[in-house]
Amino acid sequence: MRDEKYDVVIVGGGPSGLYSSFSCGVRKLKIKLLEARATLGGRIPLYQEQLIWDVAGSQGKLGSEIANNLVAGAKHFPADITLNQSVTKISKTSSEFVLTTQDDTIYLAKTVILAASSGIIHPRKLKLKENDGFDNLHYIATELIKFDAYVNKTVLIYGNPESLTEYAILLQKIAKTVILVTKKAHFSDVSVFLDNVIIYTNTDIDAFKSTESVISEVALSNGSRLEVSEILVHLGTKYESKAITFENFDVTMLDQNGHSFIQNNPDTSTNIAGLFVVGSLGAYEGKHYNLAACLSEATKAATQVAVYLDDTVVEQLSVSTHNEVFKAKSQAIKANYFN
Repeated sequence: MRDEKYDVVIVGGGPSGLYSSFSCGVRKLKIKLLEARATLGGRIPLYQEQLIWDVAGSQGKLGSEIANNLVAGAKHFPADITLNQSVTKISKTSSEFVLTTQDDTIYLAKTVILAASSGIIHPRKLKLKENDGFDNLHYIATELIKFDAYVNKTVLIYGNPESLTEYAILLQKIAKTVILVTKKAHFSDVSVFLDNVIIYTNTDIDAFKSTESVISEVALSNGSRLEVSEILVHLGTKYESKAITFENFDVTMLDQNGHSFIQNNPDTSTNIAGLFVVGSLGAYEGKHYNLAACLSEATKAATQVAVYLDDTVVEQLSVSTHNEVFKAKSQAIKANYFN
């Protein structure tokens, strides 16, 4: 049981949840963000190696760059972020929401922003005795990476050729060596690779050699033993359906094409006072589901939360260039902007 009560608990650490946290931070609210998985970023890791064009001001930026910026933004203001916490049940009293997670931890909130999806995406992992818990082993279908962290490193990427090629194209310009390992027979177009890309087809990973939590060597099924700095694995994903039970109140649902969504309004409010929905869990007529739209919903949700908590607050904040909450930070950044 957590006796501490938050102004808002945000359920979900994807783009809409992260930007909801930032937007609530601008409002100086006391925030708790709960993410069901071990990493933030939501579903962006599924396409983090691709360029995103529908977010104003970030056209042509990598998904990983946008997502990592969203994570940094969520941490810009004080926010209590907890991973591996899947909300299973929400109940409501006259003064608060009570959120229960899979391990029976309870969080109390004056308001709730649901920013989760209807299920959790997990990575398909290596079929080895030890396939997790290493600092330099990353399952990139669900884990955000920062490409510039691999400068001058030896990076081994394992999985299906279709998934590996886009990562290799990006990493080959900055890494010392990129090693592609696949059980498949071939890559469709090896002409896109530079000379520092080494390819092993019809090959599997047999074992790791590690020191504490860092893998230093990979043994392959063809007998090769390779020294590595980082390992990226992309074997696809599996989907775990997760539904939140609303214990003592009824949320209006909407069926679209055989799928059930929470019916919310364009301002993110629902039929339950204090409960707001952003992103893919909610639906209303005319709703857009691209990344830019879910970020817009996040700012609306923060405003709705602030007004719900105090109906005297100003709904329309001053623009960020003149908002006092950013003044000190802006001055510090400008003073060193071109350093």
